[in-house]
Amino acid sequence: MRNMIFAAIAGLGLAPIQAGALELAATIDGPLSTAQGQGFLKFGEVVSELTNGEVTLKVFPDAQLGSGGEAFELLEDGQIAMYAIAPGYLAEFAPSVQSLVVPFVFRDFDHWKTVVSGEIGAELAKDVEKNTGAMILGYFGGSIRNLVSSKPVETVEDIAGLRVRLHPAAVQVKAWEAIGVVPTVMAYGEIYSGLQLGVVDGLENEAEWVLRMKFYEKASYYVQTEHEYVTRPVLFSKVVFERLTADQQEAVREAGRQATAFQRELEHKFDSESKVTLAEEHGVNIVQVDKAQIQQAVAAALEPVIADLGLVEAVERIRSAK
Repeated sequence: MRNMIFAAIAGLGLAPIQAGALELAATIDGPLSTAQGQGFLKFGEVVSELTNGEVTLKVFPDAQLGSGGEAFELLEDGQIAMYAIAPGYLAEFAPSVQSLVVPFVFRDFDHWKTVVSGEIGAELAKDVEKNTGAMILGYFGGSIRNLVSSKPVETVEDIAGLRVRLHPAAVQVKAWEAIGVVPTVMAYGEIYSGLQLGVVDGLENEAEWVLRMKFYEKASYYVQTEHEYVTRPVLFSKVVFERLTADQQEAVREAGRQATAFQRELEHKFDSESKVTLAEEHGVNIVQVDKAQIQQAVAAALEPVIADLGLVEAVERIRSAK
């Protein structure tokens, strides 16, 4: 598989398309129509404009060049130039990045933007750049993850006993176990069949992807736990960056700033619109639960986990950011 990917992108990231020009390669996990896809296309528009066409971007959608850790390795090698990654994949190299996915660490969308656009986001980016072959140009995200259930849920107590597909990250597992969930590890592409066969009772996801993946066909309760604001650091290969001229490097940084600001507003908009579509066009039950009750139970369970991961200071800084 890795050899096939190398063949598909041979030369991309450093390939001349005309005298003095470079075509960079980016990979995304979903289609171009997603907010993430539109964010990368925006980057391409801006960087091409700022460099008078000397630097362009080709975006490979639907994980054509791999995803997750595989895409990260390609980026560090300089085989691809850009990828937006889940923070968990960076935890091995920059543990503090995990603070971005601690449940309920963000109060609202504005708080999230303040953190990722400010000093904290910049410090996390420096940590990643110091310890990996990647640099962070900005942060995509802004949608809100909620519980999706195939079984009726009206109260927090109804969540207990649900078998929910989760990432195996300790902060997530402990948080959900605190309210009685039975964590289940399953590949994302297997969730629909898992719901269909009753292997899992639900998952946690943002509305746009519940809609795109048609999870609502098998799980019609969208429970407003609002436990996580999606955060995807936008990575750029240091190998590729170092082969650009100083002017091209500044164009890449500026395109990153503009693309991330554009993408996060679009993703937040898509999130709201998708929830309306789920309810009005697909009959999904949008369930309001006592979020304060969930937060209280989760906080106590997470305290030792956050301490063990060395995230106490990072989490406190995020929570106190204004």
